[in-house]
Amino acid sequence: MSTENGITCFHTKEKIFNNWTRGEGLLPAYFNASAGAVRKNKGFVFGSADGAIEFPENVKFPKYEFSRLIFSNFYLSYQPVYPGVEDSPLQKSIDETDVLELKYDENTFSFEVSTINYDSPGNALYSWKLEGFYEKWTQPGDNNLIRFTNLPSGKYTLHVRAASREEHDIVFQERSMKIIITQPFWSSWWAISCYILFVIGGFYFILRVINLRKQKNVSDEKTQFFINTAHDIRTPLTLIKAPLEELLEEENLTDNGITRTNIALRNVEVLLRLVSNLINFERTDVYSSKMSVSEYELNTYMNEIYDTFSSYAAIKRIEYTYESNFSYMNVSFDKEKMDSILKNIISNSLKYTPESGKVSISVSDTNDSWKVIIKDTGIGIPASEQSKLFKLHFRASNAINSKVTGSGIGLMLVGKLVSLHGGKISVESVEHQGTTIKIVFPKSNKNFQNTGEETHSKFEALAPVLPAPNVPANTTVTVNNPNSRRILVVEDNDELRSYLVSSLSSIYNVQACANGKEALIIIKEFWPELVLSDIMMPEMGGDELCVAIKSDIETSHIPVLLLTALGDENNILDGLSIGADEYLIKPFSVKILRANIANLLANRELLRMRYANLDIEKTMVPSANGTNSLDWKFISNAKKIVDENINNPEFSVDVLCESSGMSRTSFYCKLKALTGQSPTEFIRVMRLKRATELLKEGRYAINEISDMVGFSETKYFREVFKKYYKMSPSRYAKEGGNPAATDLEDDDEED
Repeated sequence: MSTENGITCFHTKEKIFNNWTRGEGLLPAYFNASAGAVRKNKGFVFGSADGAIEFPENVKFPKYEFSRLIFSNFYLSYQPVYPGVEDSPLQKSIDETDVLELKYDENTFSFEVSTINYDSPGNALYSWKLEGFYEKWTQPGDNNLIRFTNLPSGKYTLHVRAASREEHDIVFQERSMKIIITQPFWSSWWAISCYILFVIGGFYFILRVINLRKQKNVSDEKTQFFINTAHDIRTPLTLIKAPLEELLEEENLTDNGITRTNIALRNVEVLLRLVSNLINFERTDVYSSKMSVSEYELNTYMNEIYDTFSSYAAIKRIEYTYESNFSYMNVSFDKEKMDSILKNIISNSLKYTPESGKVSISVSDTNDSWKVIIKDTGIGIPASEQSKLFKLHFRASNAINSKVTGSGIGLMLVGKLVSLHGGKISVESVEHQGTTIKIVFPKSNKNFQNTGEETHSKFEALAPVLPAPNVPANTTVTVNNPNSRRILVVEDNDELRSYLVSSLSSIYNVQACANGKEALIIIKEFWPELVLSDIMMPEMGGDELCVAIKSDIETSHIPVLLLTALGDENNILDGLSIGADEYLIKPFSVKILRANIANLLANRELLRMRYANLDIEKTMVPSANGTNSLDWKFISNAKKIVDENINNPEFSVDVLCESSGMSRTSFYCKLKALTGQSPTEFIRVMRLKRATELLKEGRYAINEISDMVGFSETKYFREVFKKYYKMSPSRYAKEGGNPAATDLEDDDEED
């Protein structure tokens, strides 16, 4: 029992009232009614199992003070962080920080909270909430570590409080701290704005691409239309050119007839150039941008250009002249493009100049340039329309009214081609009086480069396509000439097909059909030694037919000569890449066609001789001259099968065909085409070749060798050997330098 501050304590093990009162004041009235409380004199006595405590009636309790909350031990990504250190987010200690600002990649952090309470250090529990992220208070507990992991970017307020362990609703103290996690640059407002702009731009780009593709498809369809039209025109041009050439070659014409025929041929060439204009109409930018520059003597070149139009000027009774102020001068230019420039302008001058008019061409030179002046007395160009010159499809109103055909393409091309040569063009014209066109070119070619690529000329007018004449409906033509080489002609134009058959039938056994599908059927029946095919045909084109022929082992040996109106380098390369043996452009010369056919058949004959002699080595590489990989595999496989069965007298043609996976007919035709031998002859020659090797060794008798190479009778072996080599086996061995040959058994050698 002791007395403290006027309070008599019968037994005190701990401060009982520490949690009973807070602040100054008398003992609460409810003590009067508390169990175990006894009023004594002017005080109270409380009893318990551990003792009794007496309080005076007017006792005042001391004010209870709870120490403040303290923040400490700040960690970023589980690493301690101290204020003032480089790259540290703390300017002051974490306990003194009111606003904690962290970067977007510093969103995993923690720190500790604690109190200093010496009276009852274990009486405090801790709880917190993060306003803006989690709005509820955590369950009060002893854990004083506050940790956040991958906290999203944003602004938050952290509330921390210490509560009574015995009564959780009693809060000792509460602290707050603002926490800011900055946005990463990719989620900032300007980045989001960029994303939005990018998405909008992407949608615009996609729509633009879709629109451009639609336009390209329309353009491609238009280009294809022009190409198809050109193909249709080139076919009748072939039928004009080829007979005219034959007429000049085979018929005795008068001088006047020769002159007229040559005029017709020259105009066929003009029509051909006009057709090239159709093909290249939509691709002027592609072709015009490339140059193939060479050096030419200018007077000679200009005289050639002048002569091209002399006949036309004479027919129209136009005074047509050419002059130059020099006798000899070399200049450099792209001949195809220069042809297009000058021929377009001169042809326009002649077209729009009435009869009895004048067209003059003059060429002059200065120190660093040369000039062409083309002057006419034609209809002229209205002054109000001269600014539209060199625009696509422009034609003067008076030119349209004159009913002279034209497309308005030529002058636009002329302007481009002159610029490519580094030149300048000017036009002076008075309506109803005439036009003067001046073109000045530099002598030096430094303004343009030689790319080494040929280009196609462009011309103004488009030739009209005349309807084809009525022809018989029969699409298959056969001209039997059993003693000649077999050729299959595949052409959809009935008139051209008939012409080709008639032109070739005097030399070859010709059969013809109208498309590739018919050809594939006829090939397996007719077994031609060469296929002559147009490319553009209905149902199956010549390119598809070529692929089908070259990919079928039964027909891969047949050479294919393709005819086409598409003379572009890429078209030719495409044709050769699919396996075509030759590529001929319409309109073609019949002499050149015959020469190509003869060359292809001659190459096949050379290959046939090599195969017939079994001159096939394992290291032989298939070449482009006459064979391909399928032919090589076929003949190599056949040779291998015979080699493996060389000593088997029961080995037959049927076994060979079955082992090769082909029918007897197909195998026969394939082998005959490649070697000139039937399968029976092929097997026999293989056996005899092997016999010659054994004879040279001198180790075996004739009857043994006969058995070793698969002959069932020695007598038959001798007969076959003697027929093929023009000598008996024994004599072959002796002449081969084998001294042991005299010991060979050859009783019937003299037979």
